[in-house]
Amino acid sequence: MVTQKPDIVEQERGEGQTMPFIQQHAQDPDWIVKKRDPSAQGDRQTEVTCEQCGFYGFLPLFKQLPLEMEHLFLFRQQPVPKGETLFREGQPFHGIYAVKEGGIKSYSLTPSQEERVLGFYLPGELLGLESIRASHYSSTAVALEPCRVCWLPLDRLELLGDRFPPFQEELIQILTTHLTQQQQQFVLSARQSAEGRLAAFLINIAERYAQRGLPGQTFRLTMLRQDIANFLGLSMETVSRTLRRLQEERLVYVVGKQIQILDLPGLQAAAQCPLTGELT
Repeated sequence: MVTQKPDIVEQERGEGQTMPFIQQHAQDPDWIVKKRDPSAQGDRQTEVTCEQCGFYGFLPLFKQLPLEMEHLFLFRQQPVPKGETLFREGQPFHGIYAVKEGGIKSYSLTPSQEERVLGFYLPGELLGLESIRASHYSSTAVALEPCRVCWLPLDRLELLGDRFPPFQEELIQILTTHLTQQQQQFVLSARQSAEGRLAAFLINIAERYAQRGLPGQTFRLTMLRQDIANFLGLSMETVSRTLRRLQEERLVYVVGKQIQILDLPGLQAAAQCPLTGELT
C-alpha cells in the first residue's frame, strides 16, 4: 500500500537544499535548554531511561575524547515538534539519532512520488543506521508526535583527524552491530493473513516496548492506522476491520490508539510467530 507524500515544510538553505531540523537549532542554547511545554509533550509512558537507550552501550567510548571535544559529538534530549523531519531521503548523511520519547516514522518515495512506510522507531531505538556507511540517507524520518531525540553527528568524526582511530573504529563497529539487530526486528511474511500480519505487528511493538523497560501489554500506538496499513501492505479499512475482529475475539482491547493485550497466547496463535521472551 502507498499513500501520497505529505507536505512537510523545512527551512531552505543554499541552492534549494534543506537543513535537518536538529542542525537548524543545535547551536541555539535557548532551544537546547528550554523547558518543554506540557501541552506539547508526547505520552510520558513512552519515555525511555538512558540505561535502556541504544546509545547507552557506547557512551563509555566518549571518555577517550578530551572533555572540550565531547560536546561536539553528542546532543542530548533535543525536542522535535510533530511533523518535523530529522532527515530526508537523498540528503547528505550527517549522523544518527536515538529516540528518547515519542515515535518516528521512516519512509521512502516510489518513482511516482508516493510514500512507502518502511518502519516505526520507538523510544530507545536508533535511526539512520542503514546509512552509516553511505554518503546519503536512504529514507526520510518524520516525528509522529512531539518527540525528544539524542543526536550523534557522525559527520563530525573527521574533526578528530588521525588522533583517535580506535574511537572511530569501535564506534562504527558497535553501530553496525545495532543495525544488524534492528533489521531482524520485524519480518513480514507474504503468506500471512491480514489478521496474522496485524497480530504480529502488535506483538512486535509490545515486545520492543518491553525490551526497553516500558509497559508491553498496554501501550499507545503513535502511528496513524493509515501508516500501519501502508507498512503492512493492507488497506486502512482492512486494518480497522481486523482490529475490531481481534477485539471481538477478546485478544485485545482497543480505545482509540490505546492497545491492551488481553490474550497473549491467542494473539501469538493468530500471528503464527514465536515470542522473544520479553513479554513472558
